[in-house]
Amino acid sequence: MTLAASLLVIGRIIFGLFFLIAGIRNFSHFSGRKNSKTNYGWSLPTILAALGFAVQIVGGLSLIFGLWTVFGALALIIFLVLATSLFHNLFLFEGDERNPHLYFTLVNITLVGGLLMVIAEAL
Repeated sequence: MTLAASLLVIGRIIFGLFFLIAGIRNFSHFSGRKNSKTNYGWSLPTILAALGFAVQIVGGLSLIFGLWTVFGALALIIFLVLATSLFHNLFLFEGDERNPHLYFTLVNITLVGGLLMVIAEAL
């Protein structure tokens, strides 16, 4: 295995661990997270919250083990787009209230960019 190939595998595993750990943490705090209000004032249905956290775990495992990485990455991209639009819509806030939402939006956009690179490498 070349150095470049080794670095891609290590990077994909680290990336997968990010989502796996996030999903596990979300499920371990599920009682508090299932009733989180969206930026629009309504609570996400419990089943959808659980599905989102499961996508984090399954998508993370997909990246870690290199199995169905394109589908795992696509599922994570969909999760990130929905989570960002529902919980970090920075256009709904002004001033200092906008700052954390801007930060999380930028982080999620960066994660999507990384997932697109995972997809490109897998194709």
